[in-house]
Amino acid sequence: MDELNSQENDIKTKDMAEYYIHKLELTKIKNNLNQAQKIANIGSLEYDVENDKGFWSDQLFRIFGLKPQKDFFPDYKMYLSYLHQEDRPAFEIQFNRLLKEKDSVDLICRITRQDGEERYIHHRANYVAEESGSAKIIATIQDITEKRLMEEKLYENERRIGQIYENLEVGIYSADLIEKKVIHFSRGVEGIFGYSAEEFIADFDLWNNVIHPDDLQEVEAERAKILNGNSIRYQYRIVHKSGEVRWVNDHSIPYLNDKGELIRVDGFVTDITEQKWLEKRMRRMAFYDHLTDLPNRRYFDQKLQDLIEEDSQQNFAVLFFDLERLKQINDTFGHSSGDELLRLAAQRIKEKLNSVYFSARISGDQFAVIVEYIQEKEDPAKLADTINQIFSESFLIDSFELNITPSIGISLYPDNGSTADELVRNTESSLYHAKQKGNNRFQVYHPSMDIESYKLFTLEQDMRKAIQHDEFFLEYQPRVDTKTGKIVSAEALLRWNHSEWGRVSPLEFIPVAEESGLIINIGEYVIRKVCRQLYSWKEKGFTVVPISVNISPLSFLKNSLVPTIMEALEENHLDATLLEIELTESSLINYSENVIAVLKELGKMGVKIALDDFGTGYSSITQLKKYKFDILKIDKTFIQAMDTNAEDAIITANLIRLAHGLNMKVVAEGVETFEQFYSLRKNECDQIQGYLFSQPIPPSVFEQKLLIGNLKPQNVKEDNVFKGLRKYVRIEFPYPLEAEMTILELNSKPVKMGSTKILIEDMSAGGVKFVSKMKLPVRKDIILLIETRLLGEILAFTGTIVRKDEISDTLTNYGFQFIIEEGPRAELAKMLDTLQIQLEQNPSVPESRFIETASSQLYFE
Repeated sequence: MDELNSQENDIKTKDMAEYYIHKLELTKIKNNLNQAQKIANIGSLEYDVENDKGFWSDQLFRIFGLKPQKDFFPDYKMYLSYLHQEDRPAFEIQFNRLLKEKDSVDLICRITRQDGEERYIHHRANYVAEESGSAKIIATIQDITEKRLMEEKLYENERRIGQIYENLEVGIYSADLIEKKVIHFSRGVEGIFGYSAEEFIADFDLWNNVIHPDDLQEVEAERAKILNGNSIRYQYRIVHKSGEVRWVNDHSIPYLNDKGELIRVDGFVTDITEQKWLEKRMRRMAFYDHLTDLPNRRYFDQKLQDLIEEDSQQNFAVLFFDLERLKQINDTFGHSSGDELLRLAAQRIKEKLNSVYFSARISGDQFAVIVEYIQEKEDPAKLADTINQIFSESFLIDSFELNITPSIGISLYPDNGSTADELVRNTESSLYHAKQKGNNRFQVYHPSMDIESYKLFTLEQDMRKAIQHDEFFLEYQPRVDTKTGKIVSAEALLRWNHSEWGRVSPLEFIPVAEESGLIINIGEYVIRKVCRQLYSWKEKGFTVVPISVNISPLSFLKNSLVPTIMEALEENHLDATLLEIELTESSLINYSENVIAVLKELGKMGVKIALDDFGTGYSSITQLKKYKFDILKIDKTFIQAMDTNAEDAIITANLIRLAHGLNMKVVAEGVETFEQFYSLRKNECDQIQGYLFSQPIPPSVFEQKLLIGNLKPQNVKEDNVFKGLRKYVRIEFPYPLEAEMTILELNSKPVKMGSTKILIEDMSAGGVKFVSKMKLPVRKDIILLIETRLLGEILAFTGTIVRKDEISDTLTNYGFQFIIEEGPRAELAKMLDTLQIQLEQNPSVPESRFIETASSQLYFE
């Protein structure tokens, strides 16, 4: 009976060994004939779920029998088409499970190459979710065709099985735990561990001694599971006989006696060092910036979140800094020079900062630093000085010495935010504030940052989305013939209806667009929109007139301006004379050669060219000699001063004669009074543009003006919009009352920000009228707080803006309605009665914040 059991055991052992031989022999076939040590033929893939794009490594293309292509990003359907038709359903089930469970999958299937050859591949895929919410699948794909073929051959030829078994670099082992001795190790052991099978057999403890000390405890915990009869798969590091550290994958199978006692362990071990190296490389690709080799935004976000979760009481700081003038360097010297500058900057950052701090590149020209374990509040400021020193020396690129300066924003945890989102938002806000101050400055976040900086910051963040979502729109201001009043042209003026701030003035968002570089995209956007509008009017049967478009100087540095105009005209079947390009004198002064080259191309096409804001530059006549413009537009500052300043009237008259002498038409901008109009007509100005004839109007209203054809001048001095019936008695102040205003709720959501100065002109128990530089919409879901001092008391009112009237390009008059209970309202009414009496006795009211200023304009200047 014992003999029979022994034979059965031997048979089982042999069968099991044979099973694992041809199962593990798959690893051997991964190697080609010239590389006996190479384990696997592995390709890698990163799949963007949201955009349905796959990013393949060169090896993956070769596995699929395709030539590597850099600009080829196969989508999911294309990838599926390469799979064998019978294996596609199983693959789709696993793929959908991966998306649902957000875990990992392991799958073997077949592919069909273009030449008809079938291959076996092994998928290993992991689901990765980023902070932004976008999802990616990162996978390795191994060609295991040769393994499969060898598996079949192993069944056919036992002799060959033995030969392959002895030459595998997979280690097959069997250990007697009762006798504490190694029964058998295959030759593959020596390739993995460096020790021969005989050395393992002679020294049972060697098996534990080769395990890396840092992994020994975890290995022992895994091996304890074998006592329950469970097979285990685990990975750990070993120390090769040469001293090299390697990774292995161990699959241990317990063998129990009739009593359920563990008496033997059989298994196999494979060298997965190359696979681990590939995984590490893929992780580096995922978490490091390819250009600078600094941690990227994903790594930064993870680091920040980990710091908050590990110790909520630990103080640390977050610094953002971006490099001013990088865009100009890209435009002037090319993106390769800009990239080299970023690499050199990153090298300095690594040398000066990375030994102590965590540094990352989080966007194009923006970097971040995390300062852990802050002891003093001044520590971040000292680091800001270090960052400035890093960039104090020039960068030598292509024999050019390039200077670049950082703007730095700082926020502190937990003072400036308890979550990662709050810290990032406040750091970005402080960075924007630092940029407003000027180069080489830093700003630590604090709640007193004014509303205007916050607004400009949000405008910059939302501008790109506004272009994509078509939030911008155009209004048209007619230009009329001075003698006849006939509409001869119109200027297209860009407007923005922001989702939170309402209608935003171009004076606010155009400078932001210039600084961010989006002005080029906006210029092309306006050109295409104007051409589509002209085509629409022609289709409706209107007699169209030329439309002028303002173009930023930066657009002339790009090669896309002329092709964009040509394409827009051709798409809409328009004659080039219907489009007029306006540029300012500063364009000619700063970018003369580039601009004139582009203007000559446009002139050949028939596009009209207008020089805008003429008279404000310092070399105006010089520029007129270099290029013959079709139209000269006199700046409104001269026009609006004609009534009161004889010198401006003389200058304007001479400018008109000068332009006519150079065979140019003259347009006067900003005409608002009859006196200005009569003077311009007397001096033979060709065209008038201004509120006297029409303010900028929507396309539908402009259509009506086109039908009429002529415009008459009208009185623009209308009654103030705030006059009318009022429920409460209102006190007009002899001098404006200074106050601070801040926003408590924006878009029905609480916000925390600093305040901005305003001047209150009158007050009642129902509200106030105030003047501000801020451009705010009339909306009930924006709750404001106004604070001031009057008759020795600190007054604070919450409320909403109910009316607005733009009194100049920079200032706006607002009607502000209080949100107040009747009790406090009655007390306020009594105070205002007292104030009325006081004002009648003496306009200078003590213990109040009245400002003796000649005008609100002077105060805000």
